[in-house]
Amino acid sequence: MGRLVFTSIVAATGLLLLAPPICTPPSVEAQSSGGDGTRPSAVAPVYPTGGAKNGVGEAAALELKKQQLAAKEASLAIKEQELKALAATLEARVKELEAAKASLDRSLDARKKVQSANYQKLLKVYKGLKPQEAVKLLDGLPEDQALELLSEMDQKRAAKLLPLIKQERALKWTRQNLAAR
Repeated sequence: MGRLVFTSIVAATGLLLLAPPICTPPSVEAQSSGGDGTRPSAVAPVYPTGGAKNGVGEAAALELKKQQLAAKEASLAIKEQELKALAATLEARVKELEAAKASLDRSLDARKKVQSANYQKLLKVYKGLKPQEAVKLLDGLPEDQALELLSEMDQKRAAKLLPLIKQERALKWTRQNLAAR
């Protein structure tokens, strides 16, 4: 009878609720074994669940993860194809631009040759003129062009023309040649 009374008192007062749970979560175990002297906060007890339910949940989670990875792989494959297409387009454009540059370079070289040939012809004409006629034409040209032509002439021809051209131009031409030394 004493035991019956004790059991009914324990049940009535709720002393069983103060008993430790069957399993404690790792965080509570770490707190209680930490030895910091504080009392662990009350945490709901964790009871082991059935292995079958936990295994099914893990399998579903793994399957979901596989699907997510497959979707990401597909997305990356599409982006990789887009990048390859853009790279091919860019490479083709670079080749076009290089071909256009080469064409422009050839055209520019041809034009320089024609201009050089024309310049040489013009220089021959000026060399063939009498000094008084050549000076009249040189005085009519802009100063930079006249001085350039004078610089291209041979020494004998320039010596004949120098006393006949305007004094300012002769001095400027002399300064340019001295500075070019």
